[in-house]
Amino acid sequence: MAKAKGKKGSSGGVNSHVRARINYLYKAATYLQSAKPRTREAVKTVTKTQEDEVTPDSARIVPLVSAKESPTGGDCPQYHSQLARMCISQMRGVSQKSQLRLPIEQKRSFCKRCDTLLIPGANCTEELRNTSRGARKPWAEVRVVRCNGCGTEKRFPQTDKRSRKLSDRKQDPKPENKADSMDQT
Repeated sequence: MAKAKGKKGSSGGVNSHVRARINYLYKAATYLQSAKPRTREAVKTVTKTQEDEVTPDSARIVPLVSAKESPTGGDCPQYHSQLARMCISQMRGVSQKSQLRLPIEQKRSFCKRCDTLLIPGANCTEELRNTSRGARKPWAEVRVVRCNGCGTEKRFPQTDKRSRKLSDRKQDPKPENKADSMDQT
């Protein structure tokens, strides 16, 4: 006998633990990508203030340890971006393995080629393109996001569909015309 599938709209659902893991990995990647590296001086001042606040009653002092420091004196920003890329890669793997679609905001926020979280102005460039002759067609506008790491471009259409189908327009006349015809009688 086959397993019963969960309903699409139900809260919790069958794969709620997988969705929670995907959201956690996305938030972790966002945090790591936006984390500002600290300098050694900042770490030293924080540890000194912690030592000043320690009373003799406390049994243990927990030092502030950074994840990885470069020889130049600050945290490696590349280390944070590598961790963010690893989180995005795991998030994609989990969603593919469990056959769950990613939300469109998450799907559009990272590069599929190098798994980099795209932050406009920091590691990607955004522009609006209209390749129609002289930009005459407003429905041809496309937002192009270019990853600075690998050079991959993602293209997203920016406007609605050009018009409804002719059969739909014939079946559903505009309500404004009905109001005008009532006023005339």
